Amino acid sequence: MTALQRHRRPAVWAILAITLTALLAGLTTGSAYADPEPGNSKLVLVLDSSGSMKEPAGDGQTKIVAARTALGRVVTKLPAEAEVGLRVYGATVFKRSQPGACTDTQLTVPIGTNNRPQLQAAIAKYKPYGETPIGYALQEAAKDLGPDGRRTIVLVSDGEATCAPDPCEVARSIAKQGIDLKIDVVGFRVGGKARSQLQCVAREGRGDYYDADSTIDLEAGLDRLSTRAFRPFRISGTPIVGGPQQEGAPVVAPGHYSDTFGGDETAKYYLIKRSIKGSTLRAGVSFRRIPGEELVIQAEVKLKTLGGDQCGWSYPRVFGSDQGLATGTASTWSDWQEECADSDQMVLTVSPGKDYRELKGVPFELRVDEEPPVTSTTNLPDEAGDPVWTQMPGSTPREIIPGSSFPDAPLLEAGSYKTTIMPGELQLYRVKADWGQRIQAQFTVPKLGAATSKALGGIRYLDTALISPIGEDVYSVFAKNVPGGAGKRGVLSKEGVVQALTTKEIRYLNRNGANNQDTGTSMPGEYYVAVSLTRKDNGRAFTVPLTLTVGVVGTPGTGKPEYVDGATPVAGTSVTPTPTATGTESGNTPQAGGPTQGKAPTTDTTPVALIAGLSGGGAVLLVVGALALLRLRRKPAIVQPSATAWHPASQQYPNQASHPNQGGHPSQGSHPNQGGQPPSQPPYN
Repeated sequence: MTALQRHRRPAVWAILAITLTALLAGLTTGSAYADPEPGNSKLVLVLDSSGSMKEPAGDGQTKIVAARTALGRVVTKLPAEAEVGLRVYGATVFKRSQPGACTDTQLTVPIGTNNRPQLQAAIAKYKPYGETPIGYALQEAAKDLGPDGRRTIVLVSDGEATCAPDPCEVARSIAKQGIDLKIDVVGFRVGGKARSQLQCVAREGRGDYYDADSTIDLEAGLDRLSTRAFRPFRISGTPIVGGPQQEGAPVVAPGHYSDTFGGDETAKYYLIKRSIKGSTLRAGVSFRRIPGEELVIQAEVKLKTLGGDQCGWSYPRVFGSDQGLATGTASTWSDWQEECADSDQMVLTVSPGKDYRELKGVPFELRVDEEPPVTSTTNLPDEAGDPVWTQMPGSTPREIIPGSSFPDAPLLEAGSYKTTIMPGELQLYRVKADWGQRIQAQFTVPKLGAATSKALGGIRYLDTALISPIGEDVYSVFAKNVPGGAGKRGVLSKEGVVQALTTKEIRYLNRNGANNQDTGTSMPGEYYVAVSLTRKDNGRAFTVPLTLTVGVVGTPGTGKPEYVDGATPVAGTSVTPTPTATGTESGNTPQAGGPTQGKAPTTDTTPVALIAGLSGGGAVLLVVGALALLRLRRKPAIVQPSATAWHPASQQYPNQASHPNQGGHPSQGSHPNQGGQPPSQPPYN
């Protein structure tokens, strides 16, 4: 059968220590799982030196002593190349009635590298004294960090602000400076109005908030997390501004982009240029989840023809707990709309829907893939059935640095890895899988010690997921003999827990299936393994030991299809989109997603990391990349990336660490957030 005939069948200062260690671990280049883009990151600690720091910390020490202990230990472990500074507030003016009390803040150690002795000396002099001008201190900290690079403020406070400006309003204003700056907050023995205010600072500053109760929390976390890189959540991709309507919308080639939700229900429009007739276009969108318990967000991702024929859509699906992420996808593969495969251009819309108030100003990541048509499906294996779990060989676990967003997810080989996880944290890992293979992942938490069991407070849920390269939820629902039983959620008690899941075997004809577990495993590439631990309202920080065992089952290359004219698929993360309309001359091998103006793309695959940072679960969330706005003109300009061919059989996959998301398929009505014709109201389970 030819392609045109297409066969058609998704603690706490401890937390201060944890936060700081995590943020900075990502800056070191010494780890085998280091940040893919080390450097270009700055952090400034903003510490409370007000008089209330004389108060007890709850275990016989004062808050100031606890802070000195925590900070001293953390600074000792900081990599020399990390750019860190220290600012204090309330340190020099005693009473609010005295001049300068509400502007009493000093950068005691300028941001720089190799300044650990200076940091230690400043910490030793750190004493409780005056007022609490949080808002002004945050304004000055933002200036300290400058306008460029990944910038993070870690605010530590034991009470609410006693001076104007309102720190929550200041955080909101700072967030408007760009998507590469965020504010994380540690509240030390706070409650009531003070806690609410500090939580607001973190929320408006696109950061994370944690409570600290005693120095015990700090001591417990320091030893376990001293080598951990808590990765910030990032949105990556070349900045682009979607149009308010189809006419005049920007034209994009397959690639990797970033945009931001607007302030109302208006959808953003993009035109996708198809390079090969009959190709399958897939679009994925990802962003930090909005607050709430819903598993499906009432935003929409749709692909349709220029004439308005619906091809694929989805409601974004949530992964992780209160600080996780959401992904939504759509695909042109359709068994009921010829136009979806024949149209030269497709219309992609990303709408905030009924959740537009919560999504206002939230950055999102957009990825567009193109897969050419196959010459024939006659000799390809049928859709994969339900897999049977394969016992994985035991091995000594290796230390692993988890990622908390797609760009920094470490790439794992088959084997066992050990780390720790905190309540509210989302961890992400990448695993390559080829045609004819499937991925297995098993999470194990051992029996907990007395202190951790007490912090656990009964039970928590360990939520797991397997996510396709484009963002679909692809764990096999009816897999057999899976450790821990069916499902993605394990119940963690003091006895520990084992939770495992697997995908179906990757086959071309899985695209004809009815659910994400089928359609999402119809292409090889780098899949994502996700795990998170639920957090309770008290927000207390502690860590739980975690072992992850990964296996890739099957013979690579089995069932690999042959594409028309020797064309090769192009994945969004294998290209470096640029706002230019021309490429560079190269070879003559056809590529899906290749030149949109008759020229072949370059082979430069260096990723462009322009990203929105949103606070990510116990993983401290970093805002990365400056979002430069592209002006729309009457005549849409083509945003054309440089592309690199994808050779799955040889395992030369694109670097998909910075992905978006979830494929809509017209026949997927059985899935709670995907289908062909969107229903009038979003379905819920």
